[in-house]
Amino acid sequence: MKLKEFFGSRRAKNGGSAMALVALVVALFYVVNLILLGLASHFSWYFYTTEQYEITVSGAADDLLNGIRTPQGKVKILFCDVEENIKNHQQLDFVYKTATGLAERYPDLLELEFVNMWLEPARLAPYRTAEDGGENTLSSSTVIVDYNGEFVLNSPSAFYLLDEEDYVTAYNGEEVFVGTILWVTANEHPVAYFTANHGEEIPSALYRRLVMAGYRVERLDLASVTDVPQDAGMVVISAPLYDFARAAEGSNYRAELDKLADYLEDDGKLYVSLHPDYTEKLPHLTDFLAGYGIATQAGVLIDREAALPSSGGYSLIGRFPETGSGAALGASPLLAERRTVLSYAAPLSIGESTLATAEALLYAPNSASLLYGGQETATDGATVLALAKMQEGEGVLLVSGTPYLTDAALMNGEGYGNRELVNALLSLMGAERVPMGIPCVMVDRSAIEDLTLGEVDAYATVSVILLPVAIVVGGLIYCRRRKNR
Repeated sequence: MKLKEFFGSRRAKNGGSAMALVALVVALFYVVNLILLGLASHFSWYFYTTEQYEITVSGAADDLLNGIRTPQGKVKILFCDVEENIKNHQQLDFVYKTATGLAERYPDLLELEFVNMWLEPARLAPYRTAEDGGENTLSSSTVIVDYNGEFVLNSPSAFYLLDEEDYVTAYNGEEVFVGTILWVTANEHPVAYFTANHGEEIPSALYRRLVMAGYRVERLDLASVTDVPQDAGMVVISAPLYDFARAAEGSNYRAELDKLADYLEDDGKLYVSLHPDYTEKLPHLTDFLAGYGIATQAGVLIDREAALPSSGGYSLIGRFPETGSGAALGASPLLAERRTVLSYAAPLSIGESTLATAEALLYAPNSASLLYGGQETATDGATVLALAKMQEGEGVLLVSGTPYLTDAALMNGEGYGNRELVNALLSLMGAERVPMGIPCVMVDRSAIEDLTLGEVDAYATVSVILLPVAIVVGGLIYCRRRKNR
């Protein structure tokens, strides 16, 4: 058959129609999948099948919540939509169940309210004004915890723990509600000040822990203030890249570190986390810490034997001391069966000081070695977390050889003790009401992948492979029957 005759034949026309249809279906599903994938990545969508997870109230916060007195009425948990819509909301269904369970367990403390924000805007008007005079953004999925005008606004994502890749690792609604209830009923809120202008950062997971422990979080430029503010419940130096100023000996000028020294002497609480790559670039700060008995060492700890897999030996599993405050932490039921993980840590050492008594809170594994200048040397379990208590007064200095103690993936991952360790450290630093020991509903990461990007992949498989094959087979059968007529 000549080429021209073939393309003009019925067989070619039918085959061309089938191929065109296949191409159209493939293109259509590709476009739909790309749109879904883009939306999922942009909005961090995550979906649950509620039958898989049982949402109950544990009662772990009984000691905390039963001690609260509310003479101005009950604490309100307020949803910004009607109850039926909240129950059917994919992300708020868990939150609704937790709120209901808490209200039933603590009826003298809590009450639920449901407000249709579109039909009753006046009832939500008090929550639209922020503390700084700005405007709060409310939506029908906002959850408000309010006591006598002191309130906290929560989006649905606030009730879920996410790792650094925005995958949900757990639902922690009970802990969030307890933390916010404690916050709105507190008589006062100390401020956790993060120092500024030295390349510091505010880790999101640490920020969340501080708020849950009752702090307000603000920035502090030590160079522009006379002293650390009186309302400071804690000062945090978080992984600085540049050094702090210290006045010359004999000078009457009070530089940044002199103000911090005065703050510690006046019963202050100071937390310092250091990045191993920058300890040598911070001579003033490291000398300051050494004055309180906590010295730093250049280099990074690495473990070829006992680190977490796929970390290159840098994700060290911490080891608690056998005596002192560190031993008490390690003996806690919340930490005894969990791994505290430190990624990319610098070693610390404990020395003598006339200002403070220092002790180790956490060691690197005995099998760890120090990597510096291309050489590895044994360390025999270097200190990675240390505490110094002032000889006079109640000042406390806490130093971490890594900023990754509060890494989101480690704080939120199942089996890690980082979150509860940080809670315990905040208690050591003076936080009065820390919501410790409240269990989360752990979510298997693979399940979340199956429910998000995994679903997209399944649809892609159907659209790109199975559906086109089915259409081709159907087209061939149709053509064959037409030919045999």
